Amino acid sequence: MLTTARYSIILCMLLLFACKPTQHTAPGIHDIGSIGTEIGQAIMIADQLQGLPTASGNRYDSVKFTGSHKKLKFGTRVVVTHTITGASVTVKIVDRGPIGLGQVIGLSRAAMKKLDTSGNTLIPVRIRYKE
Repeated sequence: MLTTARYSIILCMLLLFACKPTQHTAPGIHDIGSIGTEIGQAIMIADQLQGLPTASGNRYDSVKFTGSHKKLKFGTRVVVTHTITGASVTVKIVDRGPIGLGQVIGLSRAAMKKLDTSGNTLIPVRIRYKE
């Protein structure tokens, strides 16, 4: 009787420690390898900046899928996911910013439109990027 109880306890412990938690992602998110993650707000980059030079030297184009981040290297590809709808888009970092509290990324009009078609200029997001 005692050995059956021991085997049951050992079996439960093995099952408990052998099962790894799975990482759940929103639909449409593809694996981008080793990643960093941030959660916060995304803000749309103003249309008045159209054609002006960015910090990377490129001219800002609101119809391209681009973004701005405080610290990521220029050219970094970032997967941005709307935390409520699950919609996602991949953008290339070409500028510095945003500066608002809780804002983790600035997005071009095209990228923002793909994430949120209701016309909001500030949305909750999770960003994932290669480190």
